[in-house]
Amino acid sequence: MAYPTFVNGHDLAGRYRILEQLGVGNTAEVYLAEDQSLHRTVIVKVLLPSLAAHEGVRRAFRDRIVRAATLSHPHLARVFDGGQESGAIFMVTEYLDGGSLEDVLAAGQTLSVDDVARLGRDVASALSYVHANGFVHADLSPDKLLFDDEGRVRLSDIALAGLGDAYREHLSLDDVRYLSPEQALGEPAGPESDVYALALILFEAATGVSAFDGFSVDAVLRARINSPLPVRVELGTLDMLLAQAAVSDPRLRLNADQFSNRLGAAVTDAAPLVLRNTPGEIPILAQFTPTEPRTSIGFRPPSPDQLSGTAAHPLTPPVRVRTPRFDEPAGDPPRDGPPRRTAPYGYEPMPPGRAPRTRRTGYLVAAVLILIVAVAAGAVWKLGLFSQDHVVPNLTNLTSAQASDVLKADGFTLTIDQHAVSQSVPANDILSQSPAAGTKEKSGFDITVTISTGPTLIALPKGLVGETCAYDTAKLALLKIAAQCPASEARANPIIPMGDVAVVLYHTTRNPPSVPVHSTVVLALSTGPSTATTTTTTPTSGTTTSTTTTTLAGEGLRAMPNVVGMDQAQVNAAMAKAALYYVTKGPGADTPAWTSVVSEVPAAGTMVKWHATVTLNVKE
Repeated sequence: MAYPTFVNGHDLAGRYRILEQLGVGNTAEVYLAEDQSLHRTVIVKVLLPSLAAHEGVRRAFRDRIVRAATLSHPHLARVFDGGQESGAIFMVTEYLDGGSLEDVLAAGQTLSVDDVARLGRDVASALSYVHANGFVHADLSPDKLLFDDEGRVRLSDIALAGLGDAYREHLSLDDVRYLSPEQALGEPAGPESDVYALALILFEAATGVSAFDGFSVDAVLRARINSPLPVRVELGTLDMLLAQAAVSDPRLRLNADQFSNRLGAAVTDAAPLVLRNTPGEIPILAQFTPTEPRTSIGFRPPSPDQLSGTAAHPLTPPVRVRTPRFDEPAGDPPRDGPPRRTAPYGYEPMPPGRAPRTRRTGYLVAAVLILIVAVAAGAVWKLGLFSQDHVVPNLTNLTSAQASDVLKADGFTLTIDQHAVSQSVPANDILSQSPAAGTKEKSGFDITVTISTGPTLIALPKGLVGETCAYDTAKLALLKIAAQCPASEARANPIIPMGDVAVVLYHTTRNPPSVPVHSTVVLALSTGPSTATTTTTTPTSGTTTSTTTTTLAGEGLRAMPNVVGMDQAQVNAAMAKAALYYVTKGPGADTPAWTSVVSEVPAAGTMVKWHATVTLNVKE
């Protein structure tokens, strides 16, 4: 574990005394400190040393501190100060002691529809303000929504948001929980991304569950791409409004100002949300206060002792005194205790406590025998003495629910032993089992299985789009990811220069944030703007005409021809036809002595620029 940059008691910049380290995030270390000049408690956030090593990040952080310190909004956490000491850059913000929305959700609490609308209106108002001042949060989550001592929500970490994203080695489930679809596709976050994240947070605050869930980062991100917000009855009148803020296409999504105004119209008044701290959990029995007995007719709530059964229950109904029957004279003297029950007509009532001893003994013996037989039968069944052998089926690549259904027919049970990474078995499917398939076991035998967590995911580096095929291929190879640049995937793009990577594809996912290790991605190259097409019609004999369509490739991309095994004359012809130049390496290179091509770089079929120079490995 890394040591903190500053120890308790350290006087930072001669003004802020460090009290304790509260935690370490993806971007900064967080400290509780005392401002000795103004005698107030503050929060100090120190840029992580791994990020401070990059000059670009340092400059961006310093710039954001200065800009954020000028912002003022009732629902925005204030930035007081910033500075640098011993190479560490720090920011000083106000201390908000009311906890966070994450604390509320983690305690299992949900908010009413009215409170959800108030919360969303206040946060969206702060987002609209920071967007207008050139900030994008890009990392909005419930733990970024803090409450002050009056219970009013404040948006925090504006100056830190997204600062170290380019240097993140991997993403956790918490990191992708509120990412927008465009961020899931690897595109940069915009103001609409913050609106999408807020919509997911409000959904969770109202329902208590995540809008899009999954067991892996890839599953969570894939679930929200082109998927609408789920419909839940707890959302009430907010369901359509949250759906408009969570549209997959950011161009069709509400902006923060629109979202705030529409949420404000859904609440009963203009007062801000005030969320008071809830005290710790009180034991159920301690929530009841014993009361004095009532003298009037009415309901008396039970005491804790009554609920727990530790004392006699005072609400036990009194014994009803029956009217004497004809076989019990009314003039008999009263008995001590409850009246005895009379027998039906024609039977002599038996005095209480005088059951025949022989009959009671027979009942006891019968009960003991029944108990012995039941225990013996259970033991026999447990040992499988009465069950027949069944063949254990193959459960691999099935889900636990499917496997349970398969095992049920033969009386087997299923137990999940552990979870393990697998490059071939999809997540949540059974990876292995014990005993093995084909083994014979008796009914009731327990089959233990290991569940796959899917392949190990590798976060793709930023900036692949816009680079050359060779550069990206080499960069991905370091991460144990193969790359291909097939001609069939080349596409027109008015922005990306011709020959550079326009889109990264993994199966059907465009620009995925992560892919399994040892997988192969496709780098689709740009052909520049769409090529022009001309059509020429030539009259022929009779009424028939012939039409010729020609696509003007111009100085665009072309596929690398396959020249392996060709001699010099054949290579010259092929390269001239493709409008490419080449250099040779190997025995006889750059002389007429070489006889044939051994290999070529790039490989045949790769899209290359017009008049590009390729390399041929030759031999004499």
